[in-house]
Amino acid sequence: MRFWSPQQKYLLKVLNVTGCMRKSQVLPLLCRQFDISPNAIAPICRQLRDAGYLREFNGIISAVGPHYEPFIPQALDLIFAILPRETILVHRESCTVLYALGEQSGLLVRVFYISQKQDLFALPGKEESAARKSVLTVLLLADATQTAYIPPHCSCLVAYPDHTGKLTLQQHGGGKQHET
Repeated sequence: MRFWSPQQKYLLKVLNVTGCMRKSQVLPLLCRQFDISPNAIAPICRQLRDAGYLREFNGIISAVGPHYEPFIPQALDLIFAILPRETILVHRESCTVLYALGEQSGLLVRVFYISQKQDLFALPGKEESAARKSVLTVLLLADATQTAYIPPHCSCLVAYPDHTGKLTLQQHGGGKQHET
């Protein structure tokens, strides 16, 4: 039995929830929870990789191997941008939804991934959105054309990749879209 540092235990705990993340996302994740040097990230990951607890594929570290959900690194980018420098608690209820709670602000960020094949009928209604002032819903779309199908009552942020693969973020609420 190996003895893992608190940083390694925390990273494994998050990876067990998310399944994967970019290797570059490990530093902001651990810096939020621990006072850690950027130089410590490589040994932390190397020890876990050598012990067989994580794998690395093209800059993505994974606890589940090469068959991870590809939207997760983008969802984590959004969460880190929305909750800067906050310690986060990560939860996942399904393969297309990632939740993060900012411990200091109490803001719950819900990132829903919606592929080209999914309908947008299961989005939260007006009543549910209005009842939760400390919940931010983000729809991570596979394509910009999907924005036309978001119901007008759905107040949320919408993110989708542009032609270069970078995320474009827009506010959607009451049928109005604003570039942010």
